[in-house]
This record gives sequence, C-alpha cells and structure tokens, in this order.
Amino acid sequence: MILIAFGTRPEIIKLFPVVHALRRRGVPYRTLFTGQQTDLYEDVKDLVPPPDFTFAGDFAGGRKHNTLGASYVKICRAAETLYARERFDVVVVQGDTTTAWALAQMAFYNGVRIAHVEAGLRTFDLMNPYPEELNRTLISQIADYNFAPTRQAFETLARTGARNIHLVGNTIVDAVDYFRKKLGLTSETTSLVPVTLHRRENHAVMDQLFRALEAIARENGDLEFVLPIHPNPNVQRHRHLLQAPNIRVIDPVGYPDMLRMVSRAAFLITDSGGIQEEATCFNKKVIIAREKTERPEVVEIGLGRLAGRRLAAEIHWARVAPPPPEVSPYGDGHAAQRIADVLA
Repeated sequence: MILIAFGTRPEIIKLFPVVHALRRRGVPYRTLFTGQQTDLYEDVKDLVPPPDFTFAGDFAGGRKHNTLGASYVKICRAAETLYARERFDVVVVQGDTTTAWALAQMAFYNGVRIAHVEAGLRTFDLMNPYPEELNRTLISQIADYNFAPTRQAFETLARTGARNIHLVGNTIVDAVDYFRKKLGLTSETTSLVPVTLHRRENHAVMDQLFRALEAIARENGDLEFVLPIHPNPNVQRHRHLLQAPNIRVIDPVGYPDMLRMVSRAAFLITDSGGIQEEATCFNKKVIIAREKTERPEVVEIGLGRLAGRRLAAEIHWARVAPPPPEVSPYGDGHAAQRIADVLA
C-alpha cells in the first residue's frame, strides 16, 4: 500500500497528478492530509479524493500560525501513531515542507520506505530558503526513491550520495496542463503584474519590499499590480504601505484564479518557488525577490532575474527584453506517469 501525504496547498497541487496516475494504473494507495496549512487548503482539496487519514484535529484549537517546532512535533507524534496502526509499503512526500520532513523521518524510524517527489533542489545555503533547504536535503538522504524534476537536480542528488534517482520532470507541468485544458488558458500579455511576497526569510525586510513595490507602481502607472496578500501576520502588517492607485491588494486567491493571472501577466514579481515554475509554463518573465533560488533553470533560460530587495533594478528588463523561445526546463507534463510506473 502506498501513502500519498500532503499538508499544504503546493503539495496537493504537485501530488494530485501522481494520485490520478496511480489510480489509472490500478495501484492501491491511501491519502493523508496533515493539516499543516488549512487556510489555503480549501480551493484545491477537490483535486484529490477526501483523505483517508488526517491530522488536522491535532492543529484544532491551537495557534492559527504554529511555530515550526510546534508543527513538526504535532505531525511527528501523529505520524508515529499512524505508522504503528497501519501498514504502508511506501510513503510519498513532496518537496521541502515541515509535513514532508516530519513524515519522512517518522517513516525512516518505523521501517517504511520513502519516495521523495521534487528531490534535488538546492541553494546550498541552509538559511535560504529557511527551513526548506534543510528539510529537502535531509529527506533526500533517507529516501528510497528520489524523483528529480530536472537534469541539474538529478546531478546534485548523484553528487551527494542519494539513492535510486529517477529523472522524471516536474509534476507542476502536469498540474498546469490539467488546468490549462480545464480552464481554456492561453498565454497572453496584458498590463497585469501579479505579485506574491511571503517567504519567511523576507519577513524582516517585508516593509522594504512593499516600499519598493509602491515606488515601482507609481513610476509605472500603465501597469496594474495585483498582490494576493498572504495571511501571515508578518506580511499583513505592512499592507498599509501600498497606497498607489494601480496596486490592488486582495485576499488570497484560489489556484485556478492564480493561474489565470499568471497566463495574462506582463511579468511577475515573486519570492515564491512555485510561481517561478508556473511562470515558465506560460513563458512569462519573473523578477525573483530573493538572493538565491533553488530553481536556477528559470534564470538560466532567461525567464528569471534574482533581484533580492532591488526590485526596481529589473523592471526595465521585465518590461522591454523579449522573452526567450518557449523552452520548459521541467519536462513534458508526464512526470506523474513516470513516478507511478516506478512505484508500481
């Protein structure tokens, strides 16, 4: 029996194609929702059947935004109980979240094999992104199956001693293709500039990022900047800094609506890893509000620029430079099928 585990919206987005591929292949599986992220979960929960197991009750009645340690402890305790009660051959985790690391570690302790989807991403800086760089590095070292999304990730895993590495592509392409067909999305260019800023390592400089965005908006009045603001209070408390008439600060949007914005964007500004990938699916340029990225392919193909807090320095490039030819570094949209074939 295979256990597909997720606790956040990005994990569901990247794992639902794997669930569908296992179902098509007739491979028995169960699903687990840990409840790590409930406020951004509702709009994507229908992509997979109702979970067979959930730890969401362990988060009920506590702080809305748990500390890293509190989330980790809650998931570890619940996972230990689950692994003792149910027998799984493999647990599939995705990426670098607290959910992924806690479940992988408890699986290792309980003799359950681990499959790591989107393995091999690295900045080689434990503080960027924090704590994700540590989480994914540790998972890959104990995983029995490492599914690399790119050639560079594959080579990183091989150099660092990971086992059983498979180059499969990134399931984000599978997911975007699903929504592209479902919603009839096309890649067009409008005056829209979607902005997402929420990374933990940016919390201390979020006011500087917001002030930079405010100045950019006032200097580029022909563009419409839309910021779906993250619910984290470290982001919310700076929203008053955004007063330009061509900035719209809105509540978090559902994933289909986010993809609609990406598909229509003139360019994007983000510190999100997922948005960097989704931008490539629509051949959109993206200003990356980080000093380092674990997705260097986006920069290497000419669609991304690392800006850190210096957002204004890349506006001319984003507005004027023609996008490169459409070349996806993340595969052909059949990553989930390759993962299912290996697991089967």
